Amino acid sequence: MNQIKNLIRLLMAGTLLVALIACEGPEGPAGPEGPQGPPGDSYVNWEGFAEGIVCAQCHNYDYDTLYYVWGRKYQWAISKHAAGGDFERNSSTCAMCHTTEGFIEDQLGRPVTGNVNASPPGCFACHSPHSNANFALRTTDPVVISSAVAGVPDFTFDYGDGNLCVACHKTRSLSPEPDPNSSDPISITSSRWYPHYGVQGQMLAGTGGFQFAGETYSNSYHTNASLILEDGCEVCHMADPIAGTGQGGGHTMMIRYEGTHGEDQELTTGCLTSGCHSAPFEIDYEGVQTETEEMLDSLHTLLVNRGWIDANSGLVNASGSNPLVITPGWLSGAMFNYFFVEHDLSEGVHNTKYAQQLLETSIDMLNANP
Repeated sequence: MNQIKNLIRLLMAGTLLVALIACEGPEGPAGPEGPQGPPGDSYVNWEGFAEGIVCAQCHNYDYDTLYYVWGRKYQWAISKHAAGGDFERNSSTCAMCHTTEGFIEDQLGRPVTGNVNASPPGCFACHSPHSNANFALRTTDPVVISSAVAGVPDFTFDYGDGNLCVACHKTRSLSPEPDPNSSDPISITSSRWYPHYGVQGQMLAGTGGFQFAGETYSNSYHTNASLILEDGCEVCHMADPIAGTGQGGGHTMMIRYEGTHGEDQELTTGCLTSGCHSAPFEIDYEGVQTETEEMLDSLHTLLVNRGWIDANSGLVNASGSNPLVITPGWLSGAMFNYFFVEHDLSEGVHNTKYAQQLLETSIDMLNANP
């Protein structure tokens, strides 16, 4: 009897379920989208993705005839950006220029954070192809460069595409600042008392060096050449290399490089652009680099003999416990100029007149004030 009752109950329940399903109305509209869930621990939402991106256009080398990503990737791989940019300097104070991650944060207006897994400045530092759907430069906005010399106003660098380069290739703040108009002693407490290593922007523009009071300084052709004003650094550093002679130019950004058989090569494609130099041409044009290097050596010797620079380390002989005091204070500008020209790395090519005048006046001032 109990089995019959249980069977009847099951049949009634099934009939009720069928009736409920049969009475269900059409599905209503979807409700509003719920809030986005939290990202995973390793996820960083840098930038969005543009609609309609065709991945194979860039990532499949069989079809990459638009951007040549693979070729440019291998050029970058032998560049100083890849291997010599000190990307381990990835603290929040340095990462904005030494790492891709910090540079993106800075350009997006976000706080720059340290990142132990940072990468060197690469493709996504200069480009944002996934959000732009092309390889336009991330920014070409003019760059305001803070002055490192007392009494000298900040400078706005505006050289077209070169503005992206100078977002990093510029001086940093300095304390204490040398003052061309002060004879008071200056007390230096850091062995790295110099305007950083990326001074190329200011050297090209003819500003940022220590200009002694009463002296005259001028610029070379590069400073105001229309082509360089329009396109900036890429005119020379990113010119197409000559096929078959090794890797220079392009995304290597190298002017001097090793040829296919180990021979020294110079990329002069940019220099030979119409309206600029004519062939035959070499980078040490009219001995500019040789002369500049000789002047740097002379100034270095004077600074070492005064005990201001350590001959072995090349750093300033100063620390918090043993300050370097220079009197009159404006004479410290000679040491500032030594590092300014040395760290430019072009040996006078970027702006011959300005670089050599900075060195010449520095040498003269040290000789006149033993």
